[in-house]
Amino acid sequence: MKTFQTSAAWCLGILFISVSLITTGSSEVVGPADPVVALTGDDIILPCSLKPSVSAEDMIVEWTRLNPKAEKVHLYLDSRDSFVDQFPSYRGRTSMFNEELKNGNVSLKLTNVTLSDAGRYRCFIQTLKKETTVQLLVGAVSQPVISIDGTKGWGVVLKCESGGWFPEPQMEWLDSSGTILPADGPPERHRDSEGLYTVRRHVTVNRTGNNRFTCRVNQLEINHLKETEIHVPDEVFPKSQVGLIVGLLIAVAVVVLAASAGVFMWRKHTEEKKCRKQLEKQKIQSTELLEDVNKRKAPSSFVQNLTEQLMAAKKQIEMLSKDKDDVTREKDGLQGQLNDVTREKDGLQGLLNDVTREKDDLQKQTGQLEKLKKDKEKLRNEKDKVIRERDEHIQNLTGEMEKLRNEKDKVIRERDEHIQNLTGEMEKLRNEKDEHIQNLTGEMEKLRNEKDKVIRERESDGMEDMEMGGVF
Repeated sequence: MKTFQTSAAWCLGILFISVSLITTGSSEVVGPADPVVALTGDDIILPCSLKPSVSAEDMIVEWTRLNPKAEKVHLYLDSRDSFVDQFPSYRGRTSMFNEELKNGNVSLKLTNVTLSDAGRYRCFIQTLKKETTVQLLVGAVSQPVISIDGTKGWGVVLKCESGGWFPEPQMEWLDSSGTILPADGPPERHRDSEGLYTVRRHVTVNRTGNNRFTCRVNQLEINHLKETEIHVPDEVFPKSQVGLIVGLLIAVAVVVLAASAGVFMWRKHTEEKKCRKQLEKQKIQSTELLEDVNKRKAPSSFVQNLTEQLMAAKKQIEMLSKDKDDVTREKDGLQGQLNDVTREKDGLQGLLNDVTREKDDLQKQTGQLEKLKKDKEKLRNEKDKVIRERDEHIQNLTGEMEKLRNEKDKVIRERDEHIQNLTGEMEKLRNEKDEHIQNLTGEMEKLRNEKDKVIRERESDGMEDMEMGGVF
């Protein structure tokens, strides 16, 4: 009966193992179809599983980073995690979901992702000799910062800057309706010692209905986008110089008109003076002729000719007088025009005073803008100081983490040694127990034999007693 139970147990075990091998042999190692995307500092999962689902608790699972060169990331061996020959940069950052191994989930969790972690990872089930790969993309992003960088023409120059990006992003300016604005040249790019990109771009904007503008930074490969909006006050835009230009043009026109009027009046005055001289000359000649006639008592023909000359001179004098009156009227008209020009000049002087006040206001705003620039420079210096302090703090934390990691590795090694020692002690105890059980079994067998012997002796003595009783 005992032999039959043992044989049945062996048959069932062999059948179970055979079914397990057949089922396991048909499973495939499956990973994600798309790359896994992460940002620096994230905790991510690299998916890997067996399909159809079978237990992987007794299998050997090996995770390796393939590029740029093979690096051992994580190893699951003898039903536990093993960190032997693990690449130093992954220490303390990898783990598997041990409670999910029975469901065929052999995914790897990677904490505090860095840019250097990007690459292709291999999930290899050594027991099945099957594998799959997972592509990991690691990026870094930051919020863009907008500042006012002065004026240009009638517009304001805006600067957008964003650092700490990877891979290299794209930067563009938009107005409030989402229309892309033409920037002042191509973006400026810089890459620091850690491989992170800083992008900077300028744009000149004119006054709009709401004066709102947006800087957008986009990274298509990791599908991340950051935006910052700014509202530019109306006071920052340069004041319009159209009034000043118009005033100057009017002033020039007034000066030219006044000069023309002066020249015209000077010419009229010159002609009037010339006519007056000719009139005086004609009067003198007429007087001389009359005196000469009276003295000489010239004949009537001579007198007639002289009279005709005098009449012609009189008509000429009347014409000159008429011309004088016309010149006087033109002079009065020009004087009226000059008065009008003077009034326009006074109005333009008031306009010029207004423009001067606007100029003074613009100078004050320029001074405020210079102060804003200095404040911005001060803030930038404080920001750089904070960044340096942050980097130093991160460096110190990194050193502390490395120290803790080394101590952790030391503790793990001591734990492994302790477990190994305990395993040896348990094996020794198991051997002693087996030996003790074997000795007890021998003692029990010996006692059983002695018991059987005593029973047989008692039975033999009983038989003899029965025979002796029958005789008597």
